[in-house]
Amino acid sequence: MVSPPSPPRYRMLFANREFSALFVAHVISLLGDVVAAVALTVLVYEKTGSPALAALTFSLVFLPYIFGGVLLSALVDRLPARGVLVACNLASALIVAVMAAAALPVAALLALLFLLGLIAPLFSGVRAATLPEVLPDEPSFILGRSLLRLAAQLSQVAGNLVGGLLLLVLSPRGALTVDAISFAAAALLLRLGTKKRPRRVATSELPLLRDSLDGLGRIFAQPLLRRLLLFGWLLPACTAAPEALAAPYVHEIGRPAGAVGLYLAAVPAGMALADLVVARFLSLRRQLHLVLAGALLTCLPLLFFVAEPNLPLAVALLFAAGLGCAYMPGYDQRLLATSTEVLRGRALAAHSAGLMFAQGVGFAVWGLLAELAAPRFVIAIAATAGLVVIVVWRPRSGRSA
Repeated sequence: MVSPPSPPRYRMLFANREFSALFVAHVISLLGDVVAAVALTVLVYEKTGSPALAALTFSLVFLPYIFGGVLLSALVDRLPARGVLVACNLASALIVAVMAAAALPVAALLALLFLLGLIAPLFSGVRAATLPEVLPDEPSFILGRSLLRLAAQLSQVAGNLVGGLLLLVLSPRGALTVDAISFAAAALLLRLGTKKRPRRVATSELPLLRDSLDGLGRIFAQPLLRRLLLFGWLLPACTAAPEALAAPYVHEIGRPAGAVGLYLAAVPAGMALADLVVARFLSLRRQLHLVLAGALLTCLPLLFFVAEPNLPLAVALLFAAGLGCAYMPGYDQRLLATSTEVLRGRALAAHSAGLMFAQGVGFAVWGLLAELAAPRFVIAIAATAGLVVIVVWRPRSGRSA
């Protein structure tokens, strides 16, 4: 009897030169986006003294994903991947350098930040579409996606920390200069560390926008793929409520503002542990079996917020909800199996862009609802909405679903 192959190890992934280059460039780009947002938030506030404009700076990190993901998605197939990845980082370096060098008005700074945000979904979409070519066997692909997702979580935390540390020793423009240099370094790394591959399909005769919308139409015309994408977008939008309402909830339970950091760390910690264990140690078959149970776990602990748990209990509940993200490796399997080879690049790009945009919308929706109801009730309402998403759009059983 032939024993099943052992799960791939992280060192096997990093032995792949292309994956190593993609991973490091991915981390640099994520850190760069967060550092740019932190530095610009401070710069905008220094110029205007307006908390609303400072908050708008952060919101502009999410908003461009719907535009970039929709308007530019056809470029995933039209252009060679390495050229796009390098160009994205060089364009980001140039935009951030202009922010740092010129004494621009606030409107111009926000416009440049929006432009920078348009590049992020194109970069992440092309990287996501390239990953199956860099890691062609399914176990390595699933582990690689898990590791990139883990890096994204940690980069959000580290990016804010790095941005804060840079601002202790540099001006906001100095921090932006360092950020521009990091983007240029990522471009060089991708140019030297990845293979030159041809575009995935012949260049379409359709205009870019029409081709992008046509691709999205073909994706959504497939019921199983449409179901998977809606599930993958809407569930995280619902479970983003505790993060969106972190400061109001901590204030509501009478804890100091410093406790927000501990509160916010709980979900990423649970997610990191779940990804490490599930993607690294469980077989692909077991990962599939965890999709429904894990999705339910992301929501069920949040229902207990209606009882207004104290900080230690709230952190424990959030950590448990983060563990529910054990559903993600199995979800990745279904997404890979359901998308045809022709549409795979666009489907992976659409998932990345839609996920970020849905979370941004979730932040706005739950924040507005918290103007009408206490944060503890809003978190419980969001959890209930998440359970509805699971019931309506949960991935169906079977490998091809």
